[in-house]
Amino acid sequence: MANTYLSDQKHALAKNLIETIGLQRALHAAKQYGWHDIATEISEKIDRDSRGTHGH
Repeated sequence: MANTYLSDQKHALAKNLIETIGLQRALHAAKQYGWHDIATEISEKIDRDSRGTHGH
């Protein structure tokens, strides 16, 4: 499995989206804007949270 490494700015944007509008809406927004790497990061966070592992 390939890891996705985001720039600091993209990571901050993903974090801000999640904190502001929640995981599901953040994922939807990222997909709508074509921010595929950010959408992947958010999707991976959703997967981690659903498994109960909150590692960063």
